Amino acid sequence: MKVLQIIPTLSGLSGGPAQGLKYLGLGLKSQGVEVAILTADAPSKKQEYSFGGVRVYSFASYFRHFLPAQFNYSPGLSKWLKKHIKEFDLLHIHYLFTYPSTVAAYYARKYSIPYILRPAGMLGPACLKKSALRKRIYMRLFENLNLKSAAAIHFTSEKERIEAACLRLNNRNIVVPNCIDLLDFKGLSALRGEFRKQYPQIGQRKIILFLSRLDPIKGLDLLIPALKILKEQHEDFYFVLAGAGRNDYQEQLKIDIGVAGLTDSVLFAGFLEGEAKYALLADADIFVLSSYHENFGIAAAEAMASGLPVAISDQVSIYGLVEEYQAGIAFGLNSLQIAQSLEKLLRDKELCLKMGKNGRRLIEENFSAEKIARQMLEKYQNVRNNRDI
Repeated sequence: MKVLQIIPTLSGLSGGPAQGLKYLGLGLKSQGVEVAILTADAPSKKQEYSFGGVRVYSFASYFRHFLPAQFNYSPGLSKWLKKHIKEFDLLHIHYLFTYPSTVAAYYARKYSIPYILRPAGMLGPACLKKSALRKRIYMRLFENLNLKSAAAIHFTSEKERIEAACLRLNNRNIVVPNCIDLLDFKGLSALRGEFRKQYPQIGQRKIILFLSRLDPIKGLDLLIPALKILKEQHEDFYFVLAGAGRNDYQEQLKIDIGVAGLTDSVLFAGFLEGEAKYALLADADIFVLSSYHENFGIAAAEAMASGLPVAISDQVSIYGLVEEYQAGIAFGLNSLQIAQSLEKLLRDKELCLKMGKNGRRLIEENFSAEKIARQMLEKYQNVRNNRDI
């Protein structure tokens, strides 16, 4: 089977969906699927490359000064798609409200190629409230048809599916979670100490890690006051923010951290990927994610794959599994609960070790790339053969 994955960008700066697709592509390749990815994040014109046997065709996007940056308008992408779409048995389209996803759905209908559409959380209430008027117009012009014509809508959690159900856009839907390639996390022990060596001011203090986009939806306005509470009881922690976001938002975070008296206990590590990211995961002690909404939470899954105990909000969709496996602590959306959860982990080393092992088992049993790829391949085959999904 030949499957084309379409996503506006594969950059890790865009968050979990892009990373999840990379893991899925590798998993599908291991199952014998011929996978290609089409995207619009090339630095100029066209770029072709591959990772793990997965071919990537990347085209530049234009008019970013006149259109929202995330729209990724790319004439080169649409020309390539029109020319090559008939070479594929199925399209798997990721994201809504973007040029690549909209033009892919259009050509799929035109040439009678079945497609699965993955909203990537964009049908959730929190996302629909952002730029609400623009999105309502876009829904009427394009997305209603794109969604209703899809062979299936792909959600990564039951929570995401339920949130979208009230829109009544398409009852042919599947729930297949994101996945993790566990091979990426096997060499962490060899990297231990490298991150601390780079930032000697951390010393031997325990690292509380936030590894995600820097965005208001991540609940940092709750986490910073929680760290202030925590510091009144513990001096032996260092908070590392690893991620990128809007410059004005990052500057506001620095102001808030200063007001909270945390400047000497916080490091802005910036966006990290590859070995730099794994070195940080190897040296971290606790992972925290205080999101107001998270339709999956791939950063938390990566932390568990690294053997870290996690403290996550009960708005991260995988929190139920985290509690079931005793892989971490789930808290409500208030600073006191966050502080109490982190304090519990800081003072109990044995509990952290136990939760870290449980988290690794949670990922192996539920979200390994091989396991999820098999689930997805079954859905692809059902769609291709017009069977019930």
